[in-house]
Amino acid sequence: MDYTAIFILACIFIPLERLLPLHPEQRTLRRDWLNDVVYVLVNGIVVRAGFTVVAGALMLGVVQLVGPNPIQWTGAMPLWAQVLMAIVVADIGYYAAHRICHSVPALWKFHAVHHSIEEMDWLATHRVHPVDQIFSSTLSLLPVWCMGFTLEALVIHQAIYQAHALLLHSNVRIKFGPLKWLVASPEYHHWHHANERDAYDRNFAAQLSIIDVIARTMFMPVRRAPKSYGVNEDIPRSYPMQLIHPFRSLVSSWALTAPPTRLETPMPTAAKTRTTEDKLGKLAMLIIFGYFGYKQITALISLVANRDLIPLWGLAFFSVIAGATFLGLILYYTITRLPPRDSTAGIMPRVVAVVGTFIMSLLIVFPPQAISAEMRIISTLIISVGTVMSILCLRQLGRSFSIMATSRALKTQGAYSIVRHPLYAAEVLMIVGVIVGHGTVGALGLGAIWLVLQVRRAQHEESVLRHTFPEYEDYAARVPMLIPGLRLWWLEAPVKPAPEAV
Repeated sequence: MDYTAIFILACIFIPLERLLPLHPEQRTLRRDWLNDVVYVLVNGIVVRAGFTVVAGALMLGVVQLVGPNPIQWTGAMPLWAQVLMAIVVADIGYYAAHRICHSVPALWKFHAVHHSIEEMDWLATHRVHPVDQIFSSTLSLLPVWCMGFTLEALVIHQAIYQAHALLLHSNVRIKFGPLKWLVASPEYHHWHHANERDAYDRNFAAQLSIIDVIARTMFMPVRRAPKSYGVNEDIPRSYPMQLIHPFRSLVSSWALTAPPTRLETPMPTAAKTRTTEDKLGKLAMLIIFGYFGYKQITALISLVANRDLIPLWGLAFFSVIAGATFLGLILYYTITRLPPRDSTAGIMPRVVAVVGTFIMSLLIVFPPQAISAEMRIISTLIISVGTVMSILCLRQLGRSFSIMATSRALKTQGAYSIVRHPLYAAEVLMIVGVIVGHGTVGALGLGAIWLVLQVRRAQHEESVLRHTFPEYEDYAARVPMLIPGLRLWWLEAPVKPAPEAV
């Protein structure tokens, strides 16, 4: 941010905080104010340089893939529409980045520096670790920069964002009324910083609180303000030490500094193997599904760039957006998933899980058959419906998601109260749409193999869930498996678990 602009904003917010204070007892020169001034003076240079390098490298990659300015119609929109669209796109990206920072322990160590603020005011806005700011800015601003908005629209968007951020952190008693459900307010963001258990991991958006409303992460108690701010971690108070602290914390956690009592009690072999396998599986999934997500994004950019050449462009656009959302959720829940409580033993369940997940990728071996426009529409509709249903099921499964037959937490509500393993049932629709769209016998054969493997995969999961959760027997007695309202004895039978090493 320009230093002249900071001075002007200080002349606005300091009197405002004195006239309408949320916490009247808080002083203007409160504790740590000088430390935050250092953030203002130094961080702008550091973050700008780091963000330029990271975002520049990524943008060069985009240009190599799809050429310069792949999306041109956005720049032709009215200026106000460009700014509004930039706000929406950037805040969706920021919400995702912010939520990841709260979910991934390594990233939280950097983000916790910002949450170490114990007295909220406009100056505290700038207390952000450079790594945290570069990560969040890249995820929120890179999509905006790639969408072809005019320079004027980007400048206005950034000016609005910076002023809004200062207002959100300010020590002011300003309420937005009914607009608080649409636009982020100081009250909304103060609760994000509140050191109260019910407020943890809530209110992630930077400008549009409606994103939290939709994602069900909104927290806004009525008629009271937060009692305290900050974190329970011991974070240094000086700028240099706050820069170093996350790195030292990461090194300490990697150095196995567990208490002696834990080190003296060795982890059982099975549990140790399960944890290692889960970490390796997470890494593999992030690489593979990250590649799929990258392909989906490039397809989306190409689709937008050629919108005038594609019949029924809106349907195709919705289908690609749904697919990108589904892959994004897979990546998010893979990163944030719960630790495994138990997993199936033996090699066969793992082969079934991996092959069942990726076998349809072999369609690249079979050239697709030309089909009529009507069949293409039907195929896209089926895929879209199946993808939306899969998104809803995956949202309910949440952090229990994994490819392998592993138990993390028991889900029995929502779609899981209608059928067991509803995500697999929803994916059947997607695969049917893919088979129709491909139009080959090879696709039909792969689809049949996929279905057999998915049934077997669900049966392996049944065994693990029954072993981990005693209440699963009652749940299974009430809710049918895979097919709503229909019980088939050969489908319901769980696989007998293999013996496990201890």
